[in-house]
Amino acid sequence: MKSRLFATLCLVLFFSSCASKQGNFTDQVSPDLVKTFDLKDSKFDKFKVVEDKGKTEVPKQEKTKDPIKKAKANDTKKPKEKLKKKINKTTTEKSQKDKTKVVMVDKTEEEILPEDYPEDFLKYDKESKGIWEKFVPNAWPGEESVIQISYLGVTAGHIKVKVRNKVKVAGKTAYHFSAHLKSAKYYSMIYSLDDKIETYVDTRNFIPIKYSLVQRESNKSVDDLQLFDLDSKTTYFWYKRTKKGKLTKREKTSFIPGYFQDNFSALYFVRGLPLGPGNKYTFPLVTRGKILLMTMKFVKTETIEIMDRNTEVIKLEAEMILPGLMKKKGKVTFWYSNDEVRKLLKFEAKVKIGSIEGELVDYKAGQKGKF
Repeated sequence: MKSRLFATLCLVLFFSSCASKQGNFTDQVSPDLVKTFDLKDSKFDKFKVVEDKGKTEVPKQEKTKDPIKKAKANDTKKPKEKLKKKINKTTTEKSQKDKTKVVMVDKTEEEILPEDYPEDFLKYDKESKGIWEKFVPNAWPGEESVIQISYLGVTAGHIKVKVRNKVKVAGKTAYHFSAHLKSAKYYSMIYSLDDKIETYVDTRNFIPIKYSLVQRESNKSVDDLQLFDLDSKTTYFWYKRTKKGKLTKREKTSFIPGYFQDNFSALYFVRGLPLGPGNKYTFPLVTRGKILLMTMKFVKTETIEIMDRNTEVIKLEAEMILPGLMKKKGKVTFWYSNDEVRKLLKFEAKVKIGSIEGELVDYKAGQKGKF
């Protein structure tokens, strides 16, 4: 299983016998890539993860907080920068004094945005707001899932997915989700993988704050860090790969919408949405400074056998589309349990040769009411 396969798994699973034993997993999280990349700008210091010492209980039905927050004009320190202002929906006139562009939004608060902020992102936010209003968090600390990964009918490894305790990132309280992929013992003789993904999501509105991928494989190592500054609607991306002695580096800064998910957090976001006949959701996915549109569509309820028992499930189809070009980036089928937990039970993705399949083989429930 080459690294291309793992990239596909990230797209699939993290919006992603002779098998590896679960005891091979460690409970350690990835190294903090903010430190690994030795970022010199002090504005990135806030993205270091610290322990959350606040209260832990939040009512389950608590509404998510709108990520669009009020900003004052004097917060912008570039006096010559042209700005785009979002104001009350009933106001449509254009200011001649400061040349700010007025955009209609369904809010009474103001937000100052750079003039080159993409118009499409404002449209995404308007459409996404209704989706976020339907969302209720459905993830609890201590929850662990082990998913067996098969390729061409052969068990290639396992992914252990875990909901960890809350932390503080960028001054915000955040959910902490982690995933650890290890290749099967016998498969490691062909190609070895020991890869970790971490994502940190704002508890107020379920918007990602920080994402990291650490790959340690037979012929390469990769560090991938993505920071999401929700106040400035900016993402920062750093990438470092060492393969066959050759070092490749990349970095990028770009705008992001007010509402979005990353490859991993999207799996938990879907769990908190109404899933039934007629439900179809399309929302932005931010990865490596780029925007994809993810569509998650309810297909049907059915009964499948998981862990030696028949289980009623919700079948969903997910599709990634590259905006503008409308180019499809991948189609995946998911099966979630049809109960209040909505745990991921199974997934399947077609690739150029065959398909990749994942199936739940071990599960530990989280502690409800602890967030």
